[in-house]
Amino acid sequence: MKQLLSTSLTIVVLGWAVLAYSQDVERGIDLYHAKKYAEAEQVLAQAVQANNEDARAHEHLGLARLSLGKVDEAYAELSRAEDLAPDSDSVKVGLARVLIEKKDFDKAEAALKKARELNADNADVPLYLGALKVARRNYSEAIQDLNDAISRKPDSAYAHYYAGLAYNGMKRPDKMVESFQTFLKLAPDAPEAERVRSLLRSVR
Repeated sequence: MKQLLSTSLTIVVLGWAVLAYSQDVERGIDLYHAKKYAEAEQVLAQAVQANNEDARAHEHLGLARLSLGKVDEAYAELSRAEDLAPDSDSVKVGLARVLIEKKDFDKAEAALKKARELNADNADVPLYLGALKVARRNYSEAIQDLNDAISRKPDSAYAHYYAGLAYNGMKRPDKMVESFQTFLKLAPDAPEAERVRSLLRSVR
């Protein structure tokens, strides 16, 4: 009887531990989406320390660190997420974002193409293909991808942001202004907002 009671108590304790861990991961992901990157990093770092096999925790910890400018640490987390979830299109998009920051454009392109193979409906794929082509200064090709991203998700602030950069590179101030104004409407407090306002002032 005592052994049965002890076993039952152990199961209950383990159940609560799993539930608490799951809640921590979800809270960290919610903090990331709320753009509270430092808080998200803290919560998710504790989560991966508790369970190093959780791909979603590694993925969002990597994205939080990327948003904080910690590119090498972000790469390590997203690489771990890819090891754990090799068929995740969102992980490959996240990894591509880091690779673009690291200027490893060929690997970024390969990751995005693989993400598209895994999920043709992922609107982030044309978004970051466009961002990649902006980084490569292939502005006209970038616009094709970014227009695709916008048609799939009109409220994607960064699709409009990268479109503005592409139109700026193409010497199309009318379209640049239109894209940047939409970006500022959607994301007025984004880290890039001040740079965008400066570019808009330069064409007035």
